Amino acid sequence: MTRLVPEDGRSAQPSGAPGARAGSGGNAPAEPPWRITVKEAVLDRYSARYEDRATDPPVEIALDRLRLKAENIVTGRKERGRFSFSTLWNRQGSISLAGAFSADPPSLTAKLKAGNVPIGSLQPYYTETVKILLTGGSLSAQGNVSVDAAKGRPVRAGFQGEVSVNDFSSLAKALEEEFLTFSTLHFGGVEVGVHPTGVAIREISLTDFYSRIIVHPDGTLNVQGIVAKPGAGQDNAAVKAAAGFPAAAASPDNAAQAPGIPVRIDSVTLQGGRVNFSDRYIKPSYSASLVEIGGRVSGLSSEESRLADIDLRGKLQNSTPLEIVGKINPLAKDLFLDLKVDFREMDLSPLSPYSGRYAGFGIQKGKLTLNLKYHIEKRKLESENKVFLDQFTFGEAVESPDATKLPVRLAVALLKDRNGAIHLDLPVTGSIDDPKFSVWGVVWKIVGNLLVKAATSPFALLGALFGGGEQLSYLEFDPGAPHIPQAEEGKLVSLAKALQDRPGLKLEIEGHVDVEKDREGMRDRIFRRKVAAQKLADLAKTGQPAPALDNVRVDAAEYPKYLTRAYKAEKFPKPRNILGMAKSLPVPEMEKLMLTFIRVTDDDLRQLAVERASRARDRLVASGMVESGRVFLVEPKALPPERKEKVRDSRIDFRIK
Repeated sequence: MTRLVPEDGRSAQPSGAPGARAGSGGNAPAEPPWRITVKEAVLDRYSARYEDRATDPPVEIALDRLRLKAENIVTGRKERGRFSFSTLWNRQGSISLAGAFSADPPSLTAKLKAGNVPIGSLQPYYTETVKILLTGGSLSAQGNVSVDAAKGRPVRAGFQGEVSVNDFSSLAKALEEEFLTFSTLHFGGVEVGVHPTGVAIREISLTDFYSRIIVHPDGTLNVQGIVAKPGAGQDNAAVKAAAGFPAAAASPDNAAQAPGIPVRIDSVTLQGGRVNFSDRYIKPSYSASLVEIGGRVSGLSSEESRLADIDLRGKLQNSTPLEIVGKINPLAKDLFLDLKVDFREMDLSPLSPYSGRYAGFGIQKGKLTLNLKYHIEKRKLESENKVFLDQFTFGEAVESPDATKLPVRLAVALLKDRNGAIHLDLPVTGSIDDPKFSVWGVVWKIVGNLLVKAATSPFALLGALFGGGEQLSYLEFDPGAPHIPQAEEGKLVSLAKALQDRPGLKLEIEGHVDVEKDREGMRDRIFRRKVAAQKLADLAKTGQPAPALDNVRVDAAEYPKYLTRAYKAEKFPKPRNILGMAKSLPVPEMEKLMLTFIRVTDDDLRQLAVERASRARDRLVASGMVESGRVFLVEPKALPPERKEKVRDSRIDFRIK
């Protein structure tokens, strides 16, 4: 077709042909241009075929019943004519345009009507940009179109009206699975202009929509690469951060960028939505459906000062409610977001494939409730992630090479209270411009830290909940003494409360001694008991109730008397005089001799360690907060314990199981 017109628009007529205007040099005055007037031009019942073989497959467009009528076509002066145009598009849709126009300068104002124009035939033009296969869908529109191409000024154009996409359906190209469908996507009250440039939409409504999200066996998502962008990686960093993906670093010359196009969308309405999710990366695979998706977003604007209200709701598997409410300004230069997300009572047993793979245990039962708050302002994120697990219980063990080696069962028992509830409060803050920042990355790191703490410092985890910290893991004793010092009583009280509120925990108690200090302490204690026993004998003769031997107190004034009796009662050889009678000795000498002949064996030390552990067990059980079946005495592997900085060897150690 291009061959029908001479190159560069030059006339094919020879210079010497009849009628050719003789050149008169550059001094002749310019003649006025020709003026052409056509009162009426009509094309009716025409057909046209367009084929673009530059695409694969070629684009073919058929225009049938084409009718064009124009009146008062005038060149060379500012006169307006009228025109009307109508045609069938690929035998399915219809397009009509009617209004006024001028040829010089070019301008047009017309009413546009389009009905059921199929959009699939144009797919080769965007097949590399949008990598889905359209299987259905048509475009309808009506409104006013204007174009003004005055010389020396930018072309001005605009549209005011309504646009709808109906009966849309598509497949993901890779596996030819349904990707996105909807009944109607309607844009009402549309005002789009160029010079001045702006977009205003009164309402957008999406009804009866369905989408499919799939994690493939190789770990990729079916939505990855759906829209190819030459500037990939320049997506809104805030959206990526809120979704849990690292955001790209901000461009250093953002400040120099031109202001964006003003956009206003009064309301967006969703109704009858459904999203199916399938994870084929996990074995066995996992599937879930989010249904009854609906809600409204009101007041979207690119103006920094305007905030849109958002209220979206849905249900997971027809039973778990999801609510998203708050304010957002995604169209502004700097994203503002203040959202609350409530996700209530989701059954966790269907998530057993995930739990088995990464925790090493299936999920027998449990429900999950999430209360999330996200606030983004001036590129800074502050979030609250409150997690509530009710009656969460692991099931059978699962062999998985990806399962953590950390004690997940112990972690659950540490976190679960006596009502079977686990409450986690996981605040996250950060800059959405940090390429390494990810909300859920931080959350999972916190959860991982909880598992590590459960494995290495369970009492620190308990202490964070009930007070006491790592100090709850032991009780210190005075050298040679089996009774619990008053200074350690508070630990037992805190530990009893913690065990009462964590009924899934069991406690092991292992007693230890400081071999040297406890040996001396026991020798001194035996000596003091021998002296006290003499006073106890006198108290028993009075007929009054006698105290326990360890509670008998010998005053300084009576000490020499009872020490002498105790010395005489000992069977070891005593110094004697020349008559062979036991000599009377001063107090220090009697003490020295008695202590010298008191023997403390390793077995005595072992018994001391056991008695210390027994007393702690008895106190816990006597509190009424801990059942005896949950407390176990453990035979020490060695008399001295593992050394701890600033902690006595004369102690008992607690272990959580």
